[in-house]
Amino acid sequence: MKIIYSNYLPFNRFKAINLFGTVFARRQYFPLDKRTINHEYIHTRQMFELFIVGFYIWYILEWLYKLIIYKDRLMAYKKISFEKEAYINDINLDYLRERKLFSFIKYL
Repeated sequence: MKIIYSNYLPFNRFKAINLFGTVFARRQYFPLDKRTINHEYIHTRQMFELFIVGFYIWYILEWLYKLIIYKDRLMAYKKISFEKEAYINDINLDYLRERKLFSFIKYL
């Protein structure tokens, strides 16, 4: 996984964004901490399980659904199954070794 530090991506509220297995991080967070890197590795695994395009389609549709329910963009983001799995497990640096395929489903 490649990490690119930028002044523009991601938007101000976030440290990093994973786009197609490449992480864009705000320059102010150089170097990224291990927890954030692990979080992004979890997303990379999720992407490959859904053949990348499927991940983004699911991500957007789930975010839109949660937006309707919670009527708040940030809350909708936090409730996405991919994000819940990554946030709950990013502190465990061994998580990807023990993680089963499609584990994000249990966070729906």
